Amino acid sequence: MKAKPDTVAGKKFVIIGVHGWFPAKLVRSVMGEPTGTSAKFCEQTAKSLQQYFEQEHDLVLPMNCMTLIPLQWEGKVQERVEKLYSFLVDNPATLDALQSADAIFWTTHSQGTPVSAILLHRLIQNKIIQLKKQPICLLAMAGIAHGPFASLKGSLIVKYFEADAARELFEFMDPSSEISEVFRQAMAYILQQGVKTILVGSMQDQVVPLYSAIMVATEHPNILRAIYIDGHVYSPDDFLINLIVFALRLRNAGLSDHGLLLHISDVLAGNLYAWEGGHSTIYEETSVYKLAPHYLFDTSPLGGLLPNHQENHTTTRTSTMVEAKSELFHTKVRLNPYYLTWAMRGIFDDVRVIQVFGDQLDRLRILFDQWHPTSSKLREIKFRLEPIKARL
Repeated sequence: MKAKPDTVAGKKFVIIGVHGWFPAKLVRSVMGEPTGTSAKFCEQTAKSLQQYFEQEHDLVLPMNCMTLIPLQWEGKVQERVEKLYSFLVDNPATLDALQSADAIFWTTHSQGTPVSAILLHRLIQNKIIQLKKQPICLLAMAGIAHGPFASLKGSLIVKYFEADAARELFEFMDPSSEISEVFRQAMAYILQQGVKTILVGSMQDQVVPLYSAIMVATEHPNILRAIYIDGHVYSPDDFLINLIVFALRLRNAGLSDHGLLLHISDVLAGNLYAWEGGHSTIYEETSVYKLAPHYLFDTSPLGGLLPNHQENHTTTRTSTMVEAKSELFHTKVRLNPYYLTWAMRGIFDDVRVIQVFGDQLDRLRILFDQWHPTSSKLREIKFRLEPIKARL
């Protein structure tokens, strides 16, 4: 008779979902629906957590060990923070769940990212959440850290549905705006306090550039950066895809990408007027949610949640109580298109990159030679990179 698997009974997990900003119905096919996404985030995170314990530790995580809290409220960032904070602390059930949790998973999307960071800042500062005994993972999908694509400010759709919440999104392009400063301070605080943060951008996002989603101006060992790629555009041997993934690896290793991710972002913009996936399909992909338990439990420090199991360190990076390094990033309407050449040259001349990722540089050289893009935008990218082909 087969023995019953062990369970994680006795441990308490809180899973919080926070949706982004939503315009009128006409463009919700691109942005997603407001009422169901927070609940979807909670449900998908719960499933990924159960799968993690079953597949990695042969443990069963009962549903009654998890409290799912989908947070729903529309409006400007600070308005949402006030409403959602009151809901969490004024509701005895949610307050008790937060204070008694052994671990907290927080999943958010788009405008919900600054909302979540500011909320977490307040909850930690007011000792509602205590990170010394409650490890936290924040999974931010297509977060709007540095604003939307600058070109959208003059689009007919944005103008037609312009509202306070929509206008505020563009304030994140200016680091001196009040909301940008509040968000930047909140992120610096929660990172220093030990919140493990996963920033996932979407390769064909119609609204949020990759540099914004991965918070390109901020560096801290508690940040893990990743990219979601729609299946219909993915190819394992595509040069551009491999280049972007490589640049993200550099950032995750604490090395410089020499500005490549910033200057490649405009090329990746999806079409706001046509269905291409990207901004909303990112939260339909189950693999995105699986990053959270692996990052929280499989990287140092584990948090002492599983005392009877060995730590499985999948990375050499160590989360420390260090200050976040953040530059005052000013979003420009148009970047110098020829900066890409110098970014690539900087990468291939970087001694540290050569020492750690030399084999991957060789693979990029081969893929570049085999790359034959068909679109005018991508042919232009290859043209810009041709002068450094000898270095590749």
